[in-house]
Amino acid sequence: MSIQADYARSSLWAWPQCLLRNRLLIACVLVTVAAATYVSRLLGVPFETGTFSALMLLFTGMLPPFLLLLLVGRFLHLAFVVRPQRPIHQMMTDARRVFLDFERISLGMVALVAFMVFMGTFAYLKFAIPFVNPFSWDVTFAEWDRALHFGVDPYKIVLGLIGTPMVATGVNAAYHGWLFLMYFSVILACFSKENRATHYRYLISFVAVWFLGGNVIATLLSSAGPVYYERLGFGADFVALTETLKGYDAVGRIWALDVHEMLWEGYVAEGRARGISAMPSMHVASSVLMMLYAYTYGRWAGRIMAVFAGVIMVGSVMLAWHYAIDGYLGAAIAVLGWKLAGWMVRKDGAA
Repeated sequence: MSIQADYARSSLWAWPQCLLRNRLLIACVLVTVAAATYVSRLLGVPFETGTFSALMLLFTGMLPPFLLLLLVGRFLHLAFVVRPQRPIHQMMTDARRVFLDFERISLGMVALVAFMVFMGTFAYLKFAIPFVNPFSWDVTFAEWDRALHFGVDPYKIVLGLIGTPMVATGVNAAYHGWLFLMYFSVILACFSKENRATHYRYLISFVAVWFLGGNVIATLLSSAGPVYYERLGFGADFVALTETLKGYDAVGRIWALDVHEMLWEGYVAEGRARGISAMPSMHVASSVLMMLYAYTYGRWAGRIMAVFAGVIMVGSVMLAWHYAIDGYLGAAIAVLGWKLAGWMVRKDGAA
């Protein structure tokens, strides 16, 4: 029997087992699908978003660099840590072992499809937030921010300490690079086989944190963020911040300004992107979640991601996306989601 035929037969046999072993993840995703279906009927708006299509297009475009990064990382590990006599031969052996591992590929594909379905429901529910509960918490959050920071807007503290065009451009680059890291972490968790319960925990916590934080809590505490504060008629409290960013953009590129406008166009005229929401900060929540996941690989990885999460927290305020308390709540939700997922995976025992 050929390798291709053997692979096909083994994969076919593995699918039912892979569905069963991913049952907890599938069940969590189905809850979000049910929620999106309910909201769709409530609003009379079809369950579809342009945001999901854009995210999936971006995701597929990231696959080649993901694979390249993994290959380079593995080669460097072999060359400088393992140091076999024939590193390239060992590299090819490792590649065959991974890509011909029926169980790994099947489990990973089921998890990946579940993740893609979830991203669709998340994007739809995020788009629906202002329709279900119009933005109404911005003034309150701005006041709470000042109260927690000695009567000063947090962005003024950030700009006072590190407010330069070069720093802002660097922070913005990290803020945009977040998406690559997030997708990379999901791919890694889907297809990692060793100690799978830990990787499965990350996938479950990802769905729990993004659904409960980015959909449920974001709807209950509906807010748009500092960048849209004036446009929504709440006052000129953050005009100085947006004008400062425009000044920085004249010196060093601030890509967030383009995204600000893109999302606003989508909000007022159903443009290229939709889904304005500030509380809680899912950038911060997901970065903290990636940090917790990274610590399972080693203290060095966790510390690197801790620094990254700190940069994202600062960036969320500096780039006018969030009030500081959005990030604080996002971080707390990530920690709670990680603990909840750990309990769920232990109870389920199918990973």
